[in-house]
Amino acid sequence: MTRRPFVGVEPFDASHGAGFRAGEENEHTVECRVVEDGGRFRIHRPRDAGPPVRLCFVDGVRRTEAHLTRTDSEGETVTGLAGAWGAGAVLIGADGPAAIGHVETGRAVIFSGGERVRIRPHPGGWRWMSLSVDSEEPHAASQHLQRLMRDTEAEIADRLCAEGWTVVFDGPLHGIRRSRTAPVAGYVKTHHRRTLAIEHWQTVPNLAVGERTSLFAMKDERYACYIRVGDPGPWAGPWAGIARLEVPTSSGSGQAVATVDRAARWLPAFASAPHRDARAPVNLAPVARLEQHLHHLLGDSRLALRAVREAVMQHNRDEEAA
Repeated sequence: MTRRPFVGVEPFDASHGAGFRAGEENEHTVECRVVEDGGRFRIHRPRDAGPPVRLCFVDGVRRTEAHLTRTDSEGETVTGLAGAWGAGAVLIGADGPAAIGHVETGRAVIFSGGERVRIRPHPGGWRWMSLSVDSEEPHAASQHLQRLMRDTEAEIADRLCAEGWTVVFDGPLHGIRRSRTAPVAGYVKTHHRRTLAIEHWQTVPNLAVGERTSLFAMKDERYACYIRVGDPGPWAGPWAGIARLEVPTSSGSGQAVATVDRAARWLPAFASAPHRDARAPVNLAPVARLEQHLHHLLGDSRLALRAVREAVMQHNRDEEAA
């Protein structure tokens, strides 16, 4: 199909970054092998799978609430942060409205360089785990905070899989056990590298809402395909409204096909609307609702910063008095 030159406006609000950056060839470009349809790359329109039964969405949020430093008696300084994270699920059963559950939150002070600093709980109810990372890289503490969130998400998703839920995990399948055989799918909203041969990659924007591509094999024992969950509008670029689904190869090719077929038919019903979500339609409405709930549970960021400052001042007074 020949296309005229076109300028599109991404549906992501600028504050969320770009959803599509995969046009550049670089060391991260991976041309994955097509494993369905005899190796021929096709577009599928799965049959109607009926209403979702025991479908759930798992997601998490994290927040750096204060950047910290610690200077020892020799004048050596290491960096750290005070941060919070939360994760949970939106559960959609055969009867009744969607419900948020399995919610977990945490708060920690994390220092690099192997330093561990204990901060006393704040009288206002704020309290922090005391953690350290060995690395002295500038982003080591922030990366550890993200890992805490990802680990919590993975634990929740594992429990729900064991209970027989079809789990849509917001993000790639990092942290999900590769031996998982229950229906689970990672839902990736951004496209930062080309994953297919160029002739297949150029076919993906031809997807209509509710359609998917053939499965292809990724690294780390994952199958994947692309789906279109919604129409972002006439101003958007060709990749807007497209997500990548990931499923573990351990479930077998038959289970993988069944999982992505159901997801391709079900997920468009949960696509968000532009007047409600800056990342519409690819950010699913249950996920947006869960993120909002988790941010609420983490509390006001300004109060969190004030609590950190006061707790650090108390810590320093305790150190001087020791």
